[in-house]
Amino acid sequence: MAPVHGMDNFPEKSVILIEEGTGLVKSVYAQYIAAETAADGKDVSYLTPRPSDDIRSEMKLLRILPAKGFHIEEIHGTTPGALLDLLTLHGNGDLVIVDQFSLYFLDTPLSDLREGISRIITAAKNGRVFLLLVDRGVLPERHEALLHAMADGVIQVTTVPEGDKLKRYLNIPKMRGTLLSEKMLPFTIGDEGFLIDTRERHG
Repeated sequence: MAPVHGMDNFPEKSVILIEEGTGLVKSVYAQYIAAETAADGKDVSYLTPRPSDDIRSEMKLLRILPAKGFHIEEIHGTTPGALLDLLTLHGNGDLVIVDQFSLYFLDTPLSDLREGISRIITAAKNGRVFLLLVDRGVLPERHEALLHAMADGVIQVTTVPEGDKLKRYLNIPKMRGTLLSEKMLPFTIGDEGFLIDTRERHG
């Protein structure tokens, strides 16, 4: 079993999508990544429309709330342009996580989304990693396809009912500089943390 990433690490200076259908598993996954990154002595910015106290409570329950290096910023009623300015001009952090990223671009023309992602990619080249949490099916298909094409990596969280239980998997169809698995990676969230069974890679 391997912690969190399911790979050696995220590529440096990158923009990574973390996708899921309706649900909060991607947020929990991102919280574990944030905790692991902060534990390595790096600064993490977590931007979210949810109350910051809720995020802290969830991380305390999971016993992963970092003592330092982790900053939550609530973003409410933010326009796409203001969010992009926050990320690319004023934002801090070696790792920047944007929760529910897709919700801010519901009515954005495709050309504007392309320009916005280009701005984030340019900001990443200054030495930062951006994790954009996306709800599948919220944006039009062409917008989702554009995000996939422009991102350095795509991680998909999938929940599958199996009997009376739910099985959760990570699928990594794209990741710059990484050999990809042909299988989905099962993971669990429990007392030992967020654990990915990498043995499935070699089936």
